Amino acid sequence: MPTDHPDHRQADWRQGWILVMSGFLPVMAIIALSPTLPTLLAHFRDVGNPQLMVPLLITAPSACIALFAPVAGVVTDRFGRRNLMLWAMAVYGIGGFIPFFIDSFWAVVAGRVVIGLGEAAVLTVSNTLLADYFEEKARHRWLMLQGLMGSILGTVTIACSGFLAAKGWQWPFAVYGIAFPILFASVFYLFEPAPRVRPQPGAAAPAAALPFPYKVALVVCGVTVLLSTIYYVQVIHFSVLLKDLGVQDPQSIGLAMAIPSLGVPIGAVIFRATTRYGVPNQIALVFAGYCIGLGGIGLAPDYEVALAFAFVQQLANGIIVPVLVAFAQSSFSFEHRGRGMGWWASSFFAAQFVSPAVVNVVRGMAGGLQGAFVVFGVIAGIGAVVTLVVRGRARAPAISARI
Repeated sequence: MPTDHPDHRQADWRQGWILVMSGFLPVMAIIALSPTLPTLLAHFRDVGNPQLMVPLLITAPSACIALFAPVAGVVTDRFGRRNLMLWAMAVYGIGGFIPFFIDSFWAVVAGRVVIGLGEAAVLTVSNTLLADYFEEKARHRWLMLQGLMGSILGTVTIACSGFLAAKGWQWPFAVYGIAFPILFASVFYLFEPAPRVRPQPGAAAPAAALPFPYKVALVVCGVTVLLSTIYYVQVIHFSVLLKDLGVQDPQSIGLAMAIPSLGVPIGAVIFRATTRYGVPNQIALVFAGYCIGLGGIGLAPDYEVALAFAFVQQLANGIIVPVLVAFAQSSFSFEHRGRGMGWWASSFFAAQFVSPAVVNVVRGMAGGLQGAFVVFGVIAGIGAVVTLVVRGRARAPAISARI
């Protein structure tokens, strides 16, 4: 049973903004160190095989999410949301600050594992609470704002991280201190939610008495892994493709990649504008965006054309996270939602590790990186068609039931 007594208060803008900011913490754990990789490589050059070991400092939190988010989901369903959220943010902040005070590679590794444990729970519980606190229409609005703020805060975080790296290798870790003001606000304003709909006498057995819907979870995770694997194709490999198309110096590559990224916040707005058509249609839209974007990039004769199609790709990137979160949130009842969101988070971040290996295999089969982009564009097109066919055959499938 939950450790906190369920609260029947109505959530408002305070809880909404806390959850929006909390949802950015797992993303920040990765991107805050991305601009500092050269600085970290220089500082830890004496570590054995630094080209392999040092980049693991950036990706280690993602591995923790993939491994431990399902555990966090079980805990939040059994013992309650609020307390786990508070402890997780405290763990996140402590793990983030460890490297700032200790000059040791393995201490940094330990800190990255600790922050990964914290963000596994933060990501799981924040998405769970968003569905617990708000009805579907309001929930979609907050997911849109989360997408918009993620884009803005990501740019600010990268800029601040680069500035701090100039002061020393430890300084970028100071940005993780943002977890403590969010924790402070959470202590005062987050509350343990109660189920929105209560069973009436003589009604069917409550969801808590029903087994966890594994078939539904497998569908959610399968769609998430597929879309997320396609999502990371452009995110990870576009800079290499630009170099193949003639953009040589790093500064020009960075500028070229920044231009299409303007599509991400626009995509978040498109998500909100298309919620009336239902999650399945939105998923089909994401597939279609990836079909046009990746296929166009793969067939582009030069980098200017590739950038135009990359903008379409980035529009889909702005839709994908909120629509997948909405898909998962609407697929599980209150009593199973934490566990379901844990499965979802694990699937999304597992794809981050799967995608490069899959792209490498497809690249070899397709005769080059552009060929691999075309193949993934075709796969996305097939995904769009299949989604629409399934949607047409089942207008109200159980996995998309509204609560």
